[in-house]
Amino acid sequence: MNYEQWRAVLKDQRLPAVVVDLDAFDRNVSKIGEILQRGGHGHHLRLATKSVRVPALIRRILDSGEPYQGVMCYAIEEVGFLAELGFDDFLVAYPTVQPCDIKRLVELSAAGKTVRLVLDSIEQIENLSAANPNAQRPLDVVLDIDMSLRLLGGRVHLGVRRSPLRSADDVFTLCEKASRLPGVRIVGLMGYEAQVAGLGDRNPFKRMINPVAATIRKRSMVRVARLRRQLAEGFHERDIDLQLFNGGGTGSVNFTVDEPWLTELTAGSGFLCSHLFDYFSNIQLEPACFFVLQATRSSDDGYLTCAGGGYIASGEPGWDKVPRPHLPNGLRFVSTEGCGEVQTPLRLPADGSLKLGREIPWGGPVLFRHAKAGELAEHFNEYLLVSDGKIVDHVATYRGLGGSFL
Repeated sequence: MNYEQWRAVLKDQRLPAVVVDLDAFDRNVSKIGEILQRGGHGHHLRLATKSVRVPALIRRILDSGEPYQGVMCYAIEEVGFLAELGFDDFLVAYPTVQPCDIKRLVELSAAGKTVRLVLDSIEQIENLSAANPNAQRPLDVVLDIDMSLRLLGGRVHLGVRRSPLRSADDVFTLCEKASRLPGVRIVGLMGYEAQVAGLGDRNPFKRMINPVAATIRKRSMVRVARLRRQLAEGFHERDIDLQLFNGGGTGSVNFTVDEPWLTELTAGSGFLCSHLFDYFSNIQLEPACFFVLQATRSSDDGYLTCAGGGYIASGEPGWDKVPRPHLPNGLRFVSTEGCGEVQTPLRLPADGSLKLGREIPWGGPVLFRHAKAGELAEHFNEYLLVSDGKIVDHVATYRGLGGSFL
């Protein structure tokens, strides 16, 4: 929709607000589903809930008819929260060792929920075993494999620092140790290639390193596919059944879909398409989620100030982690201020085509895109769902339902 249409939709709404263009959202759901089906290997997609954090939208994706199954969570408490809402088939992608989490995991498993916890060390697995020594139902463990690109004997590390498991030997040694522990079982592997799935190669804020990023991504996928295949073959030779082998993310889904040894891929941010996903050469999706601020003041000719806006994304600091003005066209940040907690000043186009009180009414909406899809939900209790130019629903975020897990 253009700015005039958004103005009409938001006329009577309190700002700030978050709006989701359901028509664009559904097209993204279908496009990612088509990529999976084109692979021809029977993969399903596990939804990364941290990139959505709105139960109604999570349900909409899983019920879309596309090959989507199960959710990838970031905390045990989140699993309990979603389980109470009727969800099941959970993969907890980040380790935890604190007693309250392990106790909750045991309870969920005993209640019949399918919950698999990602771990990467014998100490973590021993901790889990100690909490469930005599259970008739073992707790399911998925091993996290480091898929980063390491050069010069490990002195150069390109990727995220997650797991110490970097080779097939590392994995099978840990499996052997874990097999002696009661109450736990290894049921799967996860190998996430962050330096491919999360590294854009067309970043307008890092033009000088885009060619380097493209090379890193290309070299990484060769190494990643080789290691994942080696692991799958090793488990097959040892006659160890892998219930799941997870890989990929939105930024690499069209690469990982070519690996038949994976059972499932993961995506999340692509459905809402935050602006970091504009910077990938290999996948094109539609912006579907925006936050909206009200225009409240003008300090000087050529400037406009909005109320609020300080929703900065996590990760390496930089202008690519800052929200981007979306509509009306032509707005730019003031470089010495950026997005502020209580106000965000913007430069108007130099040609005078926009002016507060004329094209943008006093109190009128200014639309922005967040850098990352899920983090925005931590600031809002609800999202407004828009379809065919009308608000069709107000749906609660995790925060709006009282959920806060990290």
